[in-house]
Amino acid sequence: MIDSRFGFKDYPKEVLGKFKAYHLRNPKVYEEFKRLAFQMKKTGRKKYSAEIIINVMRWHLDLKTTGDVFEINNDFKPLYARLLIYHFPEFTRFFEFRKVRSKGVGSIEERERRKIGPEAFYEHVGPRTP
Repeated sequence: MIDSRFGFKDYPKEVLGKFKAYHLRNPKVYEEFKRLAFQMKKTGRKKYSAEIIINVMRWHLDLKTTGDVFEINNDFKPLYARLLIYHFPEFTRFFEFRKVRSKGVGSIEERERRKIGPEAFYEHVGPRTP
C-alpha cells in the first residue's frame, strides 16, 4: 500500500499504522467511500472532496466501527482518497491533496481523553449516544 507516488510516505508511521489497523478492522468504511466517490464521479464532477465524502458517511450511516471513539479519524480522510487512487488511477485528479500536516497527535478530544482517562472524560462531556 505504501508507494511514494501516492504520498503515503509523507505520513507519520504512527498515523499509517493506525490507518492500516482501522482499515483492516473496518473494510466497509473503504467500500462506502469508494461507492460514494464513484457515484459523485458519475455526475460529471472533475474534482471533489474526500472530507465531504467522509462527512456524508458520518451523517447518513450509523457505522458500527471498532477502534477510535470518534469513528473515522480525520487523519484518515486523505488516506482513503489516496487508497482509492492507488486502486483506481482514474481518480488521480479527482481529489486535491495538500501537504501532510498531521503529526499523529490526534484530536483535542482524543488527547484530553488520554490525559484524564476515558471514564473521567465521559463524566465531563456526558455519555456518548449511538
